Amino acid sequence: MKILTGVNTLLMTPFSESGAIDLEGIYRQIDRVLEAGVTSVVVQGKIGEYDTYTMDERRDTARAVVEYVAGRVPVGVGIINAEFDYGLQVGEVAKGAGADYVMSRPPIDGVISDYFLKLADIVPVMLYDQGARGDLSIGDDILPLTEATENIIALKISGIPDKNYEAKGLLKTPVLCGWDLMSLLAYQMGADGVISGSATLVPSHEVKLYELVKDNRWDEARALYYEKLVPILNYCTFDPHAYSVCKYILHYLGVIENSSVRPPNPDAGETRAREVYEVLKRVGVLETESI
Repeated sequence: MKILTGVNTLLMTPFSESGAIDLEGIYRQIDRVLEAGVTSVVVQGKIGEYDTYTMDERRDTARAVVEYVAGRVPVGVGIINAEFDYGLQVGEVAKGAGADYVMSRPPIDGVISDYFLKLADIVPVMLYDQGARGDLSIGDDILPLTEATENIIALKISGIPDKNYEAKGLLKTPVLCGWDLMSLLAYQMGADGVISGSATLVPSHEVKLYELVKDNRWDEARALYYEKLVPILNYCTFDPHAYSVCKYILHYLGVIENSSVRPPNPDAGETRAREVYEVLKRVGVLETESI
């Protein structure tokens, strides 16, 4: 297993006009992010509209992505706010498809520690600190799990970035920022990388940001982050329309054929779509993806 530092990418799930999963659109995303130099890819995450998948779709899509990536980077499968037993079933699907790991939130029922230990017995786990029942504690919840199994291979922190200080002091596993609007601050607080939806939208920007941070070129990192990334991220977080907005971006970039989402996720609407198009032009993304 490759260590999951650097830029780990959450893939969107494009749909055809009939509502079927568009695998070719997923493959184009993969080509683009791998060319940019990302560390790994995750299918069926929250931004990938996890809740809209059937179990058969999970199995078929995970297998297709693993086969397409063909070992070039690790492949993860998302498990988001699932019931205890269902989450373990998805873990089995991920293992059967040949995925390298799962990225899992805590289950919505049952004993959280039991769930993660059982899941880690099936497949390596990137543990997600936020769940429907609240945030997990680094010291009380996560540290004992990493001490009980070597199969917790990374921690995704989507809560306050200050948790990076504690996590880096206590854990040996890589610590990843899962809150795109806080990634620069998280890097300053010790994060080893990101697990990022924006890395699907502007992968070269996210990889460049990581490289600048690792080289301690903070002024250049801030310029890239605040001038190029933040204007886009303002439209892609903390909003029920975020899934659709992100798909409009990929559509404008020619990566996916249309911006369709599955219910209950709402379409962004003409006004949001037009405005994010203007943002993309102003930050130069539609003209060139070079930094």
